[in-house]
Amino acid sequence: MTNEQRNAKIEQYIRPLTFPVGVKISKDKATPENYRRPEKIVGHRLNICQGVNMARRYGWTMGFVQEDMACPLSIPIFGFCEDPDFVTRGEIIHPDFTATVEAGARTQSMQPKAPVGSIGSVLIGPLNRVDFEPDLVLVYGSPAQIVRLVQGALYREGGAIESRFSGRCACSQEFIYPHLSGKCNVIIPAQGERLFAMTADDEMVFSIPRSRIEAVLEGLEVTHKRGVSRIPTPFFGLRMKPEFPKRYEELAKFCGLE
Repeated sequence: MTNEQRNAKIEQYIRPLTFPVGVKISKDKATPENYRRPEKIVGHRLNICQGVNMARRYGWTMGFVQEDMACPLSIPIFGFCEDPDFVTRGEIIHPDFTATVEAGARTQSMQPKAPVGSIGSVLIGPLNRVDFEPDLVLVYGSPAQIVRLVQGALYREGGAIESRFSGRCACSQEFIYPHLSGKCNVIIPAQGERLFAMTADDEMVFSIPRSRIEAVLEGLEVTHKRGVSRIPTPFFGLRMKPEFPKRYEELAKFCGLE
């Protein structure tokens, strides 16, 4: 299946407001010329979540290497360096997000991270425009749209999507966890992505690793055709007999409704 065909199925069955995004995670430390580097287009570094939103809102193809990344939290997450000791100890999380340093260390220890040196660059772009086989497909949407993707992902084998939420560094769950685990993931964007990248408060993300793309799209199509769960939501209330306040009864009789 081509990227254009994959994109068409997502557009047909999910109807997202923004472009589905294709992601390539590469060991190559150079990016192709046709992929925009932050330093070249805005003159400074950007957060990778800003790059994702440029791809899904502007339709741009973006390329990131370590020198393009502005967020100090994401640089170790993508394996560009080790976490310093004070981060491992939880001191970057406490006191903003946890009551104690020990609690911060526990939160930090559960954050997915790429092995150091395993990633050289990340390419991001609208799924129907990228010229690579995506390692990940990211779809932003409402809870109803994300549920449809969950249903599609579970169609073949059943089970459940097991996602973890820490309220911070959502890029680790969006990129690293599905890439390393080969499992689909549901992500609640954290404060930084909403603040810097303008991800809306009512948006969630579904991340699909390469090995699961075809199965998810097949499940989407089949479950849509079953008719029980669709986008837009087929509200049953649209078919119900309307009821009105008693004070309307006289007017209803006058209009021949009773």
